[in-house]
Amino acid sequence: MAQLTQADVDRLIHDPSPESRSAAMLRVGAAYGEDQLSEAERSLALAIMQVVLPEVEVSIRCRLSASLQHTTQLDHNLALQLAKDVIDVAAPILTNSPALSEDDLLEVIRTTSPAHIRVISQRAFLSVAVTSAVIDSGDEVAVLRVAANSNAAINATGYHRILDQFPDNARINEALSQRPALPIAIVERLTTAVTGKLLERLIQRYALPAQRISFILHHSREHFLLTSMAGHPAEELRDFAEKLEENGLLSGSLILRALAIGQFAFLLQALSVKSDIAIGNVRRLMSDDGGIGQERLFDKCQLPAAYRRLFVELAMAGGNQPAHRDGKPPAGWIPQAIGILRRYLEQPDPDQSLEQVITEVMYRLDGSAESPTTRRSA
Repeated sequence: MAQLTQADVDRLIHDPSPESRSAAMLRVGAAYGEDQLSEAERSLALAIMQVVLPEVEVSIRCRLSASLQHTTQLDHNLALQLAKDVIDVAAPILTNSPALSEDDLLEVIRTTSPAHIRVISQRAFLSVAVTSAVIDSGDEVAVLRVAANSNAAINATGYHRILDQFPDNARINEALSQRPALPIAIVERLTTAVTGKLLERLIQRYALPAQRISFILHHSREHFLLTSMAGHPAEELRDFAEKLEENGLLSGSLILRALAIGQFAFLLQALSVKSDIAIGNVRRLMSDDGGIGQERLFDKCQLPAAYRRLFVELAMAGGNQPAHRDGKPPAGWIPQAIGILRRYLEQPDPDQSLEQVITEVMYRLDGSAESPTTRRSA
């Protein structure tokens, strides 16, 4: 390609034969991919490819993409053009090309197909921004590939989103459990999603105390119980609360958790059943500005003494909040509740989800927790 000149470009432009034009483009592309051309020759080679590329068939574009996938000086616009082509053309560039920036990958994720996202998820390195975009796409295959890609950087928020979207996906949970140096909050959340040998390996690898795991699993079941009731009509919530009470399952921790997550429709029914007070009076006690009503309700329900101060504080903050029929917390409640809960922790873990923060607080209030320093150094 040392003799590539403008005459070659002109001759190619005026050559009517698709076969010769395609063959010439591939020859030029092969030379371009070797990174041995002068600056002038690179410009000419790029001009040839840009002229011919739009008109050649997919098989020719695939061959060009394969020949350019490792080119370190690949023109950025050409790389992006190939990356946004049909997946057979795009795959080599999306997998290997160093010419694609983080912004390029985000654009491809935003504007192309799930197949493109799945290929991107297997790149040799992915930044947090790119993995977050892959996770947000909700494509199960792509998320599994990111989880299994040890060179894909994932932050705590990304891990939580994966577990929120695919809580029962055994392959994704296994891939996550194999990743190195998981945040402890994610490890503990995974213990509620995996079983058998996988659970044993997690516990051993991160030296998780058996007592703590047992506590986490119990509270995970309570959280699932509450979230599964979201959206049920009041009469069903009442009936459910009564059955829980009959079986000794309407626990103080379940009631406190319902309050903390803003599940007020169930909370009011549960407090009414537990205290044997009409629900209208429960509402009035919960709305007392001075906290006396909330304390009386707490005593009437005979909830665990360790929860008293937190219950009253949360109840005073949420006493006038609406109880949505869909079970969702009122607007602004979750940040307010998290702020209250974290004041009960010596060293709040920013990686923990709301569910985990509630469990952590109750773990400490129950008086069975080791210090945060001890646990994290274990």
